[in-house]
Amino acid sequence: MRALAYLLTVLFLFMFSTAALAESPSIEITGDGVSNPVKLSLEDLKEMEQHQVVYSSINTWPSKKLYVGKGVKLWDLLIAADIKDKEAKLIRFTAADGYTIVLTMKELFQDERYYFPNFKKGSESEGHIPGDPSGKVKVEPIIALLGAEGTDNPKYMNDLNCPMLMLGQRAVTEQTGNLFVKNLIKIEVLTEEPKKWDPPQANPDSGPVPAGTMVTLSLPSDDDNAKIYYTLDGSDPDVNSPMYNWISKRWWSARADVLGKINRPIGPINEDTIIKAIVIGPGKLNSDIVTFTYKVDDKKADETPSPKVIRLFIGSTKASIDGIPYTLDAAPFLNAKVGRAMVPLRFVSEALGAKVIWDKESDKVLIGDGEKEIVLTVGSSDVLVNGRLQTIDCAPTVLSPGRTFVPLRFVSETLGAAVDYNPKAKEIIIVE
Repeated sequence: MRALAYLLTVLFLFMFSTAALAESPSIEITGDGVSNPVKLSLEDLKEMEQHQVVYSSINTWPSKKLYVGKGVKLWDLLIAADIKDKEAKLIRFTAADGYTIVLTMKELFQDERYYFPNFKKGSESEGHIPGDPSGKVKVEPIIALLGAEGTDNPKYMNDLNCPMLMLGQRAVTEQTGNLFVKNLIKIEVLTEEPKKWDPPQANPDSGPVPAGTMVTLSLPSDDDNAKIYYTLDGSDPDVNSPMYNWISKRWWSARADVLGKINRPIGPINEDTIIKAIVIGPGKLNSDIVTFTYKVDDKKADETPSPKVIRLFIGSTKASIDGIPYTLDAAPFLNAKVGRAMVPLRFVSEALGAKVIWDKESDKVLIGDGEKEIVLTVGSSDVLVNGRLQTIDCAPTVLSPGRTFVPLRFVSETLGAAVDYNPKAKEIIIVE
């Protein structure tokens, strides 16, 4: 009995101490960018001057969302740790679950950030539909001790997910939802110089193109927090310019039905066109602005060819090219693990005017259209495009009767085609 009583006592003390810890969050402010590292308890934070702020935000899905929070200005916390404001360059925020976000001092304190009260005009929730930037209110970042998500009504505020980093938008379309760090436990102020984002890439690259060409832009890295902005009027793009990759890569499989409509290729290019593009994202300096120049082939422009339309159906061998029916010997299918539509490589590639060469010994497939050369290996996610290594999230596979299937979007869009998918009809539409 004594042993049982002892165990119960230990268990009670453990549960009590665990609950006490859970109810008493603290924030550590450290790093080589502060002279006086501190650890502030919840009570310490509550004794500091409190500010109540409403924020507009868009996440990377993207969808629009309001936040309201009450807490301490981030700058006041940094002052408490005696920030080296002339030396500090970066701040890393860490949540209790290990989630981290790095932001530059410039984007936090030099760039002006706002609450856009009319950001839901045009669409209540769809983040890719720009709202009205009028009436914007300048706001500062806070560490909220109380907050509410999805509303601007303070009566719904509570301490769930707090302390939480909250901050405004620099533009009415800027995606900041991924920067709201919940259950914040550490702030590290760093003196290392921020790196610069690599510039975006275009497919096809600059040069002569046939009328009707569609141009896709892509990030050279896998960092899903970066965004591509572009212009078509010759001006330099910035955070207020049109965004290209509205839906972040992490959501591509979940949003396959609308991906081609929202992250839509630029075009059709029917006249000489200049695209200027830049990568902007958290924790790094903006990339260099790159310019892609396209000159429409006059002969081909005079012909004004109609776009080629290829139709396929998931689970069916029926297909058509410009209305002419074809029968496939293997049906397209949906890879459920990654949500990717898989299509017969040779049929789609040759329909898009590319040649396909199969090397049985190495299990490699070479696809070329004169401008692009793609090398795929069956069972491998590593792909070469004009000699550059890329990684796709769904490896090519071979199905009976010996047909190679590849991810629809990768091959089609790499060859310059636009892709759409109707989930109700299970219809794939490829337009070149």
